[in-house]
Amino acid sequence: MKRRNRQNANWKANGCKPVVLTALAMMVLVFLMPLPLLLGGSAQAMEDVPLLESAPPPGEDSGSSDDQSPSGGTENTAASDTLDGTLTLTVEIDGKNKKMTLDDYLWGVVAAEMPAAFQQAALEAQAVAARTYTLYRLDSPSRNHPKADICGNPGCCQAWMTRKERMNNWDKRYRDDYEKKITSAVGNTDGLALYYGGKPILAAFHAASAGSTKAAETVWGDDYPYLQEVESPEDDSMVPNYYSTVKVDKEEFAGMFSKSYPKADLSAEDCADWFGKMKYDEAGLPVSIKIGGLTVDTGAVRELFELRSASFTVECEGDTITFYVTGYGHGVGMSQYGANALAKEGKTSQEILAWYYQGAELKEFATK
Repeated sequence: MKRRNRQNANWKANGCKPVVLTALAMMVLVFLMPLPLLLGGSAQAMEDVPLLESAPPPGEDSGSSDDQSPSGGTENTAASDTLDGTLTLTVEIDGKNKKMTLDDYLWGVVAAEMPAAFQQAALEAQAVAARTYTLYRLDSPSRNHPKADICGNPGCCQAWMTRKERMNNWDKRYRDDYEKKITSAVGNTDGLALYYGGKPILAAFHAASAGSTKAAETVWGDDYPYLQEVESPEDDSMVPNYYSTVKVDKEEFAGMFSKSYPKADLSAEDCADWFGKMKYDEAGLPVSIKIGGLTVDTGAVRELFELRSASFTVECEGDTITFYVTGYGHGVGMSQYGANALAKEGKTSQEILAWYYQGAELKEFATK
């Protein structure tokens, strides 16, 4: 079903609906659940770790764009094929190569990429996605860091934080609980990864979808059977800043756009005439838009004007161009807030992974 009408209609309805709890339910929650779990769904807790643009395809030439297509490289022999605790990686962090076990690396990825206040099943799904992406990366090394297996730059590989750095940034009241949750997420999924056709999949993930994930082909131009469009349950009541706006002065827009697209015709006095038809995918999410007579991918517009996602509408009034944006991230693969919403519904990590990476097989990676 097309969603663009609903997306536009919901724009100014950003407030969360109040949840009414009975006194009995409150007492049960207070006495039976630890405080960090009670706060797990709050916007304050979720914003404890800002979600990053996560696990794009390996952009070999740019190293920073989440819209580059995956490409292979030379054979990588830096890592041996064993389980998490003994597999040693060379990880480039802030320009320096560090040796660490896969287990330690994954702890830092999950801690950096997903708020520990999220549901345990969501954290476990994140751990599997991160492990799978790491194995995928070992099969397809990046020329951006030829002497390292993987890096801590989310624009190239995955975000990463040291345990000490992560612990110091957490609220003291929740540190122990959060550390245990992430340790359990990595440990409970030890050795598990997603495969398709006998190989680790490109386990892309992002913060929040606009009602549906996007097929990789519509974003990066390459088709992956397990990275297709699927429904995603998160909405503005669950995601901080789910709706956002970006305003650009007319002259500034013309200058920036013309620099990237010199053949664009932005001569019309009314900037509303600069914009033409928007093309949508089967879920009703925008794929491309005509600007100055040129068809431009919405992902390229997103990057140019630093929008939170490529799911947007645009309007011009006077000398101001306004983007109305829904969601956060490239939209491909697992939605992190969607995973948390599914976990709250009672879905297991295996069910969450099967939801977002349809057709992929969850299994223990090979050992020697």
